[in-house]
Amino acid sequence: MRDNSQWSLNCGMWAGVRVYVHASLLVAFVAVLYFSMQVAQLQLEDGLVYGLIGSGILLISLLLHELAHGLAASRLGGSVDLVMLGPLGGMYLPSVPREPHREVIVALAGPLVHFLVLVALGPALVFVGVKFGDLLLHPLYPVSLLTSSLPVVAMKMAFWFNWLLLVVNLIPAPALDGGRALRSILWPVMGYRGAVRTVSRSGMMISLMLCLLAVVLRDPNLRLVPTWLPLALLALFLFFSSQQEVQTIEEDDQEDDLFGYDFSQGFSSLEPPQLGPRSRQRGPMRRWLQQRQEMKERRLREIEAEEERRVDDVLIRVKEVGIDGLSPEDRSLLHRVSARYRDRLQS
Repeated sequence: MRDNSQWSLNCGMWAGVRVYVHASLLVAFVAVLYFSMQVAQLQLEDGLVYGLIGSGILLISLLLHELAHGLAASRLGGSVDLVMLGPLGGMYLPSVPREPHREVIVALAGPLVHFLVLVALGPALVFVGVKFGDLLLHPLYPVSLLTSSLPVVAMKMAFWFNWLLLVVNLIPAPALDGGRALRSILWPVMGYRGAVRTVSRSGMMISLMLCLLAVVLRDPNLRLVPTWLPLALLALFLFFSSQQEVQTIEEDDQEDDLFGYDFSQGFSSLEPPQLGPRSRQRGPMRRWLQQRQEMKERRLREIEAEEERRVDDVLIRVKEVGIDGLSPEDRSLLHRVSARYRDRLQS
């Protein structure tokens, strides 16, 4: 796990899953603290309280996002061995059997949680007199977020953070849940490689549109966070994520996913591609991403090998006590391994 620890904080094992907090999320927490103290226009202690509440709400929202991905993956025969929290959600999707309908369900599970939070908080905020039109539906600058009592402010923050995460994650671009869902929808029609290229082009076009929007929506009255800044940062993130995915799908001769979700050739697809003399030299970022992918694939192979060894013991217990006598964990193990075998036979 050395590769992950360079830019993330190791938070240990949670329910058998290694959890990391990416450095960008720590920067987001610092930004929430700073902006809360500035916008509140109160004493330092009061602004710090608002900032800590906002950071805690953001962290809980991200954990619920990843929990939804993990639960959906486990119900569909997948597994979760690593979670890395970033400011927009997790930086990895759980591994699931290579089927488009399963991947689209897992990808949309995270945004669905944010939508359910909005549905739950909306009526309560309306009841206390909050007007959404000028308070909470502005994704960049909710001007009256901190102008109520502390419990109402906490509800406003929860609504706004989940609204922001929902809107951003539904953008159809690589590295976001909307892009992963769109890729899975296009997969049966265009093939995997065609779907990846289409979503990557979509991400590049959206990044250019965000840059134009940043120019159009310049607002000199916003002193703390100029409108163009978050739009420009998101545009850069989407552009380079899209470019990286296009480069990977072009360089890989085997049909595999950029982050290790595609096993169309069985485990032989996990071997690094043999590059010919015409292959482009890879830069530091490309090498870092490849090392991260190889690390995750090695970990995935280890987990699958261990599960397949455990299946023999489970099958012995099936003969002794029957399928109904197995524990939920053993049944889930049989389901995952059998789904993996079926996927290998179909590839």
